[in-house]
Amino acid sequence: MRLALAFFVSHAAALALIRYGGPLAPAWPPAGVAVGALLVLPPSHRPLVFVGYVLLDTLSNLIQDYATQVGLMFLVASLTELYLIDQLLRRFTEQPIRFARLREVAVFLVITGVAAFVASVPAGLVARWADGSTVLRGSVVWWIGDMLAYAVVTPLTVLYFNPPRSPSRGWALPRILEASALAAVTVAVTVFALRGTPIVGPLSAQPYMLALPLLLVTLRFGQVGTLWTLLGVAVTGVLLLLDQQPTALAVSTGGDGLTILQAFLGIQALVSLVLSTALREQQETAIEHAQMVEALTASEHRLRQSQKMEAIGQLAGGIAHDFNNVLAAIMMQLEELRLVRELPRIGRELLIDVETAVQRAARLTRQLLVFSRQQAMQPRVLDLNALVRSHVRLLRRVVPSSYSLVVSSSPTPLVVDVDGGMIEQVLMNLVLNARDAQQGGGAIVISTIQRSLPPESPSGLASGHYAVISVRDTGSGIAEDNLPRLFEPFFTTKPTGQGTGLGLATVYGIVQQHGGTVRVETALGSGTTMEVWIPVSAASLPEATSASSEELTVDSGEHQMPGTLLIVEDEPTVRRLLQRVLERDGYKVHVAPSGRDALELWPSVQATVDLVITDLVMPGGVSGTQLASELHRLDPQLPVVFTSGYDPEFDPSDVTMVPGENFVPKPATSEELLSVIRRQLSRRRHES
Repeated sequence: MRLALAFFVSHAAALALIRYGGPLAPAWPPAGVAVGALLVLPPSHRPLVFVGYVLLDTLSNLIQDYATQVGLMFLVASLTELYLIDQLLRRFTEQPIRFARLREVAVFLVITGVAAFVASVPAGLVARWADGSTVLRGSVVWWIGDMLAYAVVTPLTVLYFNPPRSPSRGWALPRILEASALAAVTVAVTVFALRGTPIVGPLSAQPYMLALPLLLVTLRFGQVGTLWTLLGVAVTGVLLLLDQQPTALAVSTGGDGLTILQAFLGIQALVSLVLSTALREQQETAIEHAQMVEALTASEHRLRQSQKMEAIGQLAGGIAHDFNNVLAAIMMQLEELRLVRELPRIGRELLIDVETAVQRAARLTRQLLVFSRQQAMQPRVLDLNALVRSHVRLLRRVVPSSYSLVVSSSPTPLVVDVDGGMIEQVLMNLVLNARDAQQGGGAIVISTIQRSLPPESPSGLASGHYAVISVRDTGSGIAEDNLPRLFEPFFTTKPTGQGTGLGLATVYGIVQQHGGTVRVETALGSGTTMEVWIPVSAASLPEATSASSEELTVDSGEHQMPGTLLIVEDEPTVRRLLQRVLERDGYKVHVAPSGRDALELWPSVQATVDLVITDLVMPGGVSGTQLASELHRLDPQLPVVFTSGYDPEFDPSDVTMVPGENFVPKPATSEELLSVIRRQLSRRRHES
């Protein structure tokens, strides 16, 4: 609608001025609007541009009594030129044209110049037939006018609908005052430069005073300011001609004066358009370079942070593994002490305290394994909304009544492939963190929503759909200095004794393990929002199923199953304690300090061994899974139980390990180990 209105108004104004220079001179503004419409509107709207051109041209001609044969002939010439421009632009330029690069402007001007030249020949013939002017004069007037339109009106139309990308300066009062002052100076200089008798012969250097304000406008206000200024200069010059005053360009006040004025403005327009485009190109290149540097800096920061967290994770995982071996020995020794009947009452009380401390240490090592992404995942497809809603009841127990716990779920299911227990732990840690950030009470808002990331997003995540869990509090916020260390293990801002510093580290490890990320938005005094982004799964939600008959019929293994066992463990203390526990339970036990020693021992014990218990990580070049593979080659039905301070997923092999079935994490109680052994022996005898 705005394009149609601009075309109609400019066409009507052109017809009103037609007596100054014959039927051609002032006809250029609507041509510029029409080409601008071709560049701005979608390709599917191109036929509408041509239809609208015919209808609006005819309407304007009818209103001003110009609906003649001459008007119809000029309409045909204009449509021919518009069609040529459309075809050439589609063939030789990349769409859309934004007038943002010098090459783009140059190609556009060449194409429009060729099309205008082709159309100017029949236009000159029509002008000769209409008013008796020469064909050359008519063709030149047509070409000059249309090129002025394509150098001023068309870029202005495109830039109106697609503003240039530039640093936002806004339109504050100082900038408005500057623009107003420049406009006033330009009008004054235009009147002074164009008005009066030429200083030297038919031409004068006086009008070129306009170069100074045009240059200043170009530098301060870019392409848009320059083109509007040129349009204002053109209007001022036409008004002088309407006042029957000669300009400094020529003594004539009629068509010759208008033609010379248009030629002068065309030269100024070309120079100004080229200069302003060059400045815009340089400016946008600088902006792109700055954005690239910013993106590269952010990427380097994420890489350093990732490498740092990975290094800390490897260290934490290694410490947790070795520490779990120590804890396993302590836990089994405590169980041995518990069997001593002569232990005094005070000794048993101290024993309970030590067991509590060992269990707390075991929880800490499990959190370290989660952070280092060495904790087993048991993913399943589920609705994140349902998971959060089902966990809210437990969350309300850990949040006092002085806190307001609000839950807002996504209106559509958020299907994800996750370990439900791990995600519940993430939610619990975030809620506890939000609770501790608001001493005395406050609001904790949990929400779930689906968000999408476009390709080449600077977030570091792959493009696609993500399920987002958001936990927002109204606490004191997080200091900027603490943000880089927020997910480091053992880093905490809480008072001594009130936090381990593993809560957010655990969240980070779990989310990274699920292929997601954690985002933090915080403001001092306003609160913090933690967002957990997890990829949405394309799988369908499974239907609820009952336990299989196999699960119901397998022997629980709670009764004793005598047999012969082979223990492969590199820690002497753990190996000795395992042997004592198993022999006390009625098993005959062989031991080996490494996988290589176990292979050497195997030929002599193969006929009697019913089950092998092996550590995963051992010295000597033969790991637990490699040992199991070699033993299964010799005895395919041999059950093997794995133990480790690491998580089974940390092992690079493809052996399936299920805690409670064929894997016992360290530290574990004697009963947990015995239960797994009995279950495996029972299953073997049931299958045989």
